[in-house]
Amino acid sequence: MNKAYKELFLNTVYLSLGISAVFAGIVATVNDESPLGFSWGFNFLGIFLFIYFYNLIVSVINFALSLFCKSTILRLVLFNIVGLLLTALPAYLLHQLPIFSLYSSFIILSVMSVYMAKKQLRVRNSAY
Repeated sequence: MNKAYKELFLNTVYLSLGISAVFAGIVATVNDESPLGFSWGFNFLGIFLFIYFYNLIVSVINFALSLFCKSTILRLVLFNIVGLLLTALPAYLLHQLPIFSLYSSFIILSVMSVYMAKKQLRVRNSAY
């Protein structure tokens, strides 16, 4: 399987689910007052679905950049610039600074991209 597709699969299935579950658990626990009186589980589910959709978009952006940029450094720079725009603009416009914490998804996926690139380089070097 191509490196970009493998990374997309890993990001969407495992990392996005894990990140979304952790964020939803934290937000649902901290913000336990629902305006409509819903339970913690319902709040968790709504927040989880929203953050999972956000992380899917982030993973697709990372995948698209990996197809177009051959340099890992250039890809990560562009990916994090897009990440800052996707998180900082809504946080600024909505005057909700905690939205900026979603940027940690970009950090986690960037670390994973570096790990995958080093792993591929290690495999390529051992083949010679």
